Amino acid sequence: MIMRSILTLAFLASASAFAPAPIFSRQSSSLGVAVDTSDIKNGMTIELDGEPYKVLSFSIMKQARGAAKTTIKFKNLMKGNTIENTYRSGEKFETAMIEKVAHQYTYEDGVSCCVQ
Repeated sequence: MIMRSILTLAFLASASAFAPAPIFSRQSSSLGVAVDTSDIKNGMTIELDGEPYKVLSFSIMKQARGAAKTTIKFKNLMKGNTIENTYRSGEKFETAMIEKVAHQYTYEDGVSCCVQ
């Protein structure tokens, strides 16, 4: 069974009532594909703690002794906040599948929003 959830972002913050607002639709939170810290790229979407994150930037720090470390800056796609974590080389992440669908905000009736 595929669980569908729709996440709406920037609905009420749009400048115009008819401006298209992005809606992120998530089917099955992860693709089941594990990526290594060496496979991380800017713009990649991964899942941490059950929430989708987008990779904003990363840097690899190699040391004379010991394993390399990768510092990754993420943006949470559900909450909008950014975090920066450091990981050892070889750690794995689950990739997340995100569908971006353009919708048009038409009106608000006080309780909910009408989207086409």
